[in-house]
Amino acid sequence: MREAVRASDAILFMTPEYNRSVPGVLKNAIDILSRPFGKSVLIGKPTAIVSASPGGVGGFGANQHLRTILSALNTPQLPGPEMYIGGVNDKWFNDEGRAANDSTREYFAKFGRSFADWIDRHAA
Repeated sequence: MREAVRASDAILFMTPEYNRSVPGVLKNAIDILSRPFGKSVLIGKPTAIVSASPGGVGGFGANQHLRTILSALNTPQLPGPEMYIGGVNDKWFNDEGRAANDSTREYFAKFGRSFADWIDRHAA
């Protein structure tokens, strides 16, 4: 896992929200990648965060906790647009797992373009 992250241009974190935070397994993976101290493969790696929950807030707690964790590890995070997917079970995806409508597709595309620009800025 460490070498795959080291070789990547960026990391897109996509997380559900569990009890207003990130799942323990995600936190554990980040902790492993952050070692040894001062030599984390995450240092300087451009990141973006997408959080989701069945509730209306869209995983805001998980998103913000992950931002706090990544800030401590010196990872530049896409400042905006932020992506919170609320009601994930209801309206976002069709039965085939694809975006349910044109506005959803555009929302994802805008986020993707912003993240690509963010990656390019940090590659320079």
